[in-house]
Amino acid sequence: MSRLSAGDRLRRMLELVPWIMSQGTAELSEVSQRFDYPEAELREDLVKVLFVVGLHPFTPDELIYVMGLDEEDNGGWVAISNADYFSRPLRLTHGQALGLIGAGEALLSGVDPDGPLSRGLAKLADGLGVSVGEDLAVSLGESADEWVEPLLDAAADHRQVRIRYFSYGRGQESERVIHPYRVFSDLGNWYVQGHCQQAGGLRVFRIDRIRTLQALETRFEPPDEAGTASAFEARAGDPRVVLRLAPGASWAIEKYPTDNQVVLDSGEIDATMSVSHISRLERLLLQLGPQAELRHADAPIAADQARIAAQRVLARYQ
Repeated sequence: MSRLSAGDRLRRMLELVPWIMSQGTAELSEVSQRFDYPEAELREDLVKVLFVVGLHPFTPDELIYVMGLDEEDNGGWVAISNADYFSRPLRLTHGQALGLIGAGEALLSGVDPDGPLSRGLAKLADGLGVSVGEDLAVSLGESADEWVEPLLDAAADHRQVRIRYFSYGRGQESERVIHPYRVFSDLGNWYVQGHCQQAGGLRVFRIDRIRTLQALETRFEPPDEAGTASAFEARAGDPRVVLRLAPGASWAIEKYPTDNQVVLDSGEIDATMSVSHISRLERLLLQLGPQAELRHADAPIAADQARIAAQRVLARYQ
């Protein structure tokens, strides 16, 4: 597997240090497996990074002490001391706690109201002084509700539907007949995955861009396995780009699927992505700004696509 990003390594280290301390000692292989941390990287970070972490004035008695490993060690055990400040549970900010409540509430539909998710949300909300379902509202798309239920029914009945759909990439509406396989929520929006007769293949449609919908009498034979749906479906014929992302822009590879990721010594990431519509790439480049560099682009994408998009936006305000 490719190397973990700096952010991923930091998050794992913050979790594994308290765990190792609670165990007293731990086998390196078990730590690697439990925290999904490649053993070679784990050993390197314990020996070269964690060993120089501590409190001001950073004298030896204030640094974390890692025992049981050296750079040539091929396994064995590890113990950590002089890091009592890591033994306390991490505290969430109000914003982080509200984000957790919002994400959890979005999953509550159809869940046991007395189950662990509901109980956990209630405890978290009580600590913030809010009431789940009253003081906090979660929206998964503004105009999708009208079509979600009809599409769920059509998918359950294996019934074709005719839709009039607005394609954001092309900026136009078209009429399509689709075989809805799955209805799902991803990144805060509702989508339907299914076979599109006009395109002749599997497609994903954002439901709030459906203008009209009509359930047809014609039925379809569902596939044996629809697979895991995602809002972004890469196709073999799509052009590819390589973006060099600054460490602070690593969120882009969590939000958008990539064909390949390479973490450089500088902490930057070279990410290979497919581009179904140039407009989507332009929006991403404008969001990232100086934190992304377009290193390679297949035709018809221009090497200076970000500059082209920025100039077009500026022209609208002149």
